Amino acid sequence: MKNLAENKELLKAIAGTNNEYYNVEDFISDAKKYIKAIKEGRMICIIESVSSSGMSRVLKFNSCEKGTKTFSYRSYSLLFKTLGYKQARNSWGFTISGCGMDMIFHTNYTIIHQLHKYGLLNKKDCDKLAQMTPTCL
Repeated sequence: MKNLAENKELLKAIAGTNNEYYNVEDFISDAKKYIKAIKEGRMICIIESVSSSGMSRVLKFNSCEKGTKTFSYRSYSLLFKTLGYKQARNSWGFTISGCGMDMIFHTNYTIIHQLHKYGLLNKKDCDKLAQMTPTCL
C-alpha cells in the first residue's frame, strides 16, 4: 500500500470534509470496511429521491453490520465526501448526476477504482468488486 499519509491530494480531500476528527487512518478504515461490505454483499444503496428531470438522484450507501445482539447500518458519508461526492442538502445521501445508465453500478465502479488508485485494492480485486452492484432499495 502506498503511504497515504503523504498523499497531498488525499490530505486535501480529507480537509475538505470539514471534520477535524477525520484523518487518513479513518479514511483507510472506512475504505476497508466499504470494500469488505461489497465483497460480502452487505452493501445497500437507498435511493432517497430522483430529480423531476431524471438527471440526478440522491443515493445513500450503507452496509449492514452485525453487532453483539442486533444489526445496524454503517454510513459512508465521510468516505464519500473525501472521494469528491457532494452531500445532498438535509440528507445523509449524496447527489449523483447522470442518466441513461445504472448510476448505482457506476457509483460503486468509480469508488472501487478510486480506492485501487490509492493502493487499497489490487487490480484483480478491483476488477471483480467494480462489477458488484450493491442491493438497491
